[in-house]
Amino acid sequence: MITTLLFLLGSILSSTIIALIFKAYERYDVDNFQAIVINYLVCVVVGSLLIWDFPIEPGFIREIWFPVALILGTIFISTFYTVALTVQNFGVTVAVVLQKMSIILSVIFAIWMYNESADALKITGIILALIAVVLTNISPGTKEKKVQNRNLLTLLIPAYVFFACGAIEALLLYAERDLLDGSGGIRFTISIFATAGTIGFIFLIINIIRGRTSIKSKHIIGGIALGIPNFFSVYFLVLVLGRGVDGSIIFPINNISIIVLAAILAWIIFKEKLSTINIIGILVAVISIVLMALST
Repeated sequence: MITTLLFLLGSILSSTIIALIFKAYERYDVDNFQAIVINYLVCVVVGSLLIWDFPIEPGFIREIWFPVALILGTIFISTFYTVALTVQNFGVTVAVVLQKMSIILSVIFAIWMYNESADALKITGIILALIAVVLTNISPGTKEKKVQNRNLLTLLIPAYVFFACGAIEALLLYAERDLLDGSGGIRFTISIFATAGTIGFIFLIINIIRGRTSIKSKHIIGGIALGIPNFFSVYFLVLVLGRGVDGSIIFPINNISIIVLAAILAWIIFKEKLSTINIIGILVAVISIVLMALST
């Protein structure tokens, strides 16, 4: 149990550091796409150092988990791009709320696929978690972006973000339970990042050739800083799921804890203001975590 809690704490802290790094990107004008691509490559290096071996072995594409790793890697990089489009067209709040509200999908998947419990405490905790997501992301006085002529494709962008984020968690749970047999699968994790990095690198080269972007040291540094916690955020989460704890408990607790901790640290480090609504959201989040923990 203690090991499981340490893995979960590791995932939460790593993901919180990622959120703070993205806030630093805004301050230092770091190109998100460049940094993200470099970050994925760094993730592969970090994983390789952990196993002290080249992650690609002969016949690895015949591994039962390989197709899922390819799908997840593709979703990783595509979700990043669609989140950026959502921010441009609908605003930051909408993008963040959609990402975190997607726990609805992963929770339903865990309960349906693996017959996980759905008692009153857990359901109440999940509902409060969803309310907390909205309350902690409301910024009074901040107007969301409005696009006058929203076509169907534009409206599908935030829908993709919602379903893609839910699919990532559901596929991680499926891979760990059915394909990796609780072994953690560090090569599986490395393959996810390698796929995302390869796709991103191709598009980055195309943009450089077309003169749309240029490599700068600050973008590289930003990618390296992001890559280390990013690898562990996913790897620790996979390890937690391999310990047999309900995914319908882990996903909400993980996501809500990240929101709360990131909000508090942003207030301390970046002097971001917390409104009364945000503080209420944090309190609701804590209550939701307690209820879900008690349901175990």
